[in-house]
Amino acid sequence: MIFRNDLQLAQVCKALLGRVRKSGLWENSGPTEEACELLAQNGGYLSSGERVMLLAAFALWNGAGKLPLGDVVATLDGEHLAALGRLFCCATYEDIEAWLDVQQAWAVKP
Repeated sequence: MIFRNDLQLAQVCKALLGRVRKSGLWENSGPTEEACELLAQNGGYLSSGERVMLLAAFALWNGAGKLPLGDVVATLDGEHLAALGRLFCCATYEDIEAWLDVQQAWAVKP
């Protein structure tokens, strides 16, 4: 996957966490201290879906989110799984921008 820059990568991580209402764990500069603590606790207090999205964000960010594919498939609902799958199909940073646009529209829907 090709990211335009670290900002675009951070926006992707934040969007993944936004799908489970945890976007506050990520900033444009990277993971928050709380996100790092949760990673060290293998998700800590997070639900299983929130944990998977946190680990996915860290897997993209720096490879620290060790996330078995079976956990992803067994845990995420269809919409979240499809969003993650579409992200992995992005071949260019323009594709990622389009993915981010969809995620932003999804995040504001009632």
